Amino acid sequence: MRHYLKAIIIAVLAYYIASTLIPTINLGNDPQNILLVLGGILISQLILHPIFSLVLLPINIITLGGVSLFINLGLMYVFIKYLPGFSIGAYGFPGANIQGFIVPPVYLNQMMAIFAVALIITVVQKVLHIIFE
Repeated sequence: MRHYLKAIIIAVLAYYIASTLIPTINLGNDPQNILLVLGGILISQLILHPIFSLVLLPINIITLGGVSLFINLGLMYVFIKYLPGFSIGAYGFPGANIQGFIVPPVYLNQMMAIFAVALIITVVQKVLHIIFE
């Protein structure tokens, strides 16, 4: 039971951080979409990641766990394709100046924004798995 609770917390935090960093994620008007998105992230984390990581073990070792990124990328594609109202739009990052470190403005078209969301979810999942274990 503790494993499932940890997976739910990780799924919620991963989606929350991704939607905070890329604010063009739109869930639509249906309140069930948030549950479907979080459920999809949870199912991919509990079922798809272990299966694909084991089946594609040589590729997973060579890419240092990059299979998770492609699973999340496929998951975002499935959400956009089949979940009514779910969309990820283009995003224009305005830039930032953090303690003298300048991050230039960047424009992400829709495909780059989808990749960025999948990358953020993957990194957050990996970091939280390290923290919780």
